[in-house]
Amino acid sequence: MTQYIRTLGSRGSGLLSELARQGKRLFTFQEAAAVYGSEDGNLRKLLFTLVKRRWLQRIEKGKYLLLPLEAGRKAEWTEHEFLIASYLVSPYYIGFRSALNYYGYTEQVSRSVFIASPRRKFKPSLEILGVTYRFVYVKPRKFFGALIAALNGNQVNISDREKTIVDCLDLPEYSGGIVEIAKALFYGRDEIDFVKMAEYAHRNGNKAVRKRLGYLLEKLEIKADAAIEILGQELGSSYALLDSMRGHTGRYARRWRVRANVSDDELVPWKERS
Repeated sequence: MTQYIRTLGSRGSGLLSELARQGKRLFTFQEAAAVYGSEDGNLRKLLFTLVKRRWLQRIEKGKYLLLPLEAGRKAEWTEHEFLIASYLVSPYYIGFRSALNYYGYTEQVSRSVFIASPRRKFKPSLEILGVTYRFVYVKPRKFFGALIAALNGNQVNISDREKTIVDCLDLPEYSGGIVEIAKALFYGRDEIDFVKMAEYAHRNGNKAVRKRLGYLLEKLEIKADAAIEILGQELGSSYALLDSMRGHTGRYARRWRVRANVSDDELVPWKERS
């Protein structure tokens, strides 16, 4: 049986050593060029060779993951998904179901990472090392409410707790549906600033977000009177589906102008087990 040996020449060693010294487990071609001293064809050939010899993992055009010695001969290694996500598009923040997982607001486990950005990507998703990265376009006026989180000595952008819920109510298809959002509201009720969330919901501009949020807060019996007062302003006369992923069925809840196409039997029974 042929044994695979990960060889590394002096040029490759110098490049990877300096990138490692700078703490760059993930890096771009331009960052490599700054270390190497040029962007000519020699650098491209070197990076190609390092990928071939399994010192690097190419995650996207012009973007690489440095594989350490611990990866072994087969170069079996990965990096935290959020850190990889931070290199795939800019500006960005980790959001939707991925942020719900980060805050511990959902029991669902997903092998997809949801990345919000006002910049459109040519491909809506990308698979890297067994993880699917899904790019969610958000209008520039909706691109706000992110914070910087520390992760393995690095920093990543992630939507804050309040913006995460507002985004999920705006686009339930990226959150697992309205039942999961209801659970997130309930699980996070002692950590969430509901007035801030209500203000975010207004800033979002989609009245359906305010209607769904107000309906859920009352249905879950969450004490958020000031937030509910803000949410109830200028709702309009049209009705929004409680869950946009489901059909036009269910009763009309006049107070919040919501068509409750998810029954109470499905929406709240888990509360008794919490």
